[in-house]
Amino acid sequence: MNGKPLRIVKLTRSNSIEDGLEESEATMHINITTLNWNPNAENGSDSINVKALKSIDTLVHLAGENVGAGLLPGPLGWLGIQAWSDEKKNRIMNSRVGPTKALATAIAECPNPTTYIVASGVGVYGNDFMADDENDKIAPDESADISHTEGFLAEVSRQWEGASQPAIGEGALSKNRLVNLRLAPILSKKGGALGKLHPIFFLGGGGIVGSGKQYFSYISARDAARSIVHIMENDSLNGPVNLVAPTAATNADFTYALGRIMVRPTMIPLPGFIVKLMFGEMGEEMLLGGVKATPKKLMDSGFEFQHENIVKALDSAVNETI
Repeated sequence: MNGKPLRIVKLTRSNSIEDGLEESEATMHINITTLNWNPNAENGSDSINVKALKSIDTLVHLAGENVGAGLLPGPLGWLGIQAWSDEKKNRIMNSRVGPTKALATAIAECPNPTTYIVASGVGVYGNDFMADDENDKIAPDESADISHTEGFLAEVSRQWEGASQPAIGEGALSKNRLVNLRLAPILSKKGGALGKLHPIFFLGGGGIVGSGKQYFSYISARDAARSIVHIMENDSLNGPVNLVAPTAATNADFTYALGRIMVRPTMIPLPGFIVKLMFGEMGEEMLLGGVKATPKKLMDSGFEFQHENIVKALDSAVNETI
């Protein structure tokens, strides 16, 4: 990367962090080693071996409880689409805030400079973005005020980003770089939102959800991976960075494009009142709520999307092996 030899260190969950870096495998002439970390630790020194951390230039932390798979039974439980329970919401929050803060503290304690790249979500901007509405709003960029946006996922993202701040706190500010990846749903038939919808559309059961006017933020899996590498290589990028395709799409746009690419009808709608009955708060936020954002920092830094609109992104997701 940038002309330097590349080594990948894979963090492995463990209650013991005593083990240092261990050679595990090599692929495509890239060395891959493993390092234990404890996501349940309450402080940096117990979460990861700080001595081993000295040899790591960039730490990418994307772990967190799946927000789309609940713990309550439901009619689409076989797809992992279930309502949130209080226990599920606690898992979503705690799986992000605690581990992120512990790693941030460890990075602050490490004497060598480290780039800390941490996942967040575009849900931080709220979920009230609707097309053809008198309140239709311009897609926010990273400078938008997110202190009072509403919704559970907005609060999760705020606390998630706040937990990463010790990495650049007092005594660490001058040496470390922090990037909060405000990720849109990543389109891949192997998982995530599209992984759940793909079999429904394949069977001809696809259709718009609710009014279909709610904005649907997205990014292709290939562009998501490329953008993270781009951020790693560009030291000028820091703070929140929106990982979202530059062309906004609605649920209706998404539905039409996926049906056309899969050559399947999209004639079976899912009315809003049924979504609320079946999925409660999760359905209102993730299925009926609209999220929109623009990747200003990425574009200003010279990043070029390969899949800048919903048709290209879905075509990549359905037909590429990524």
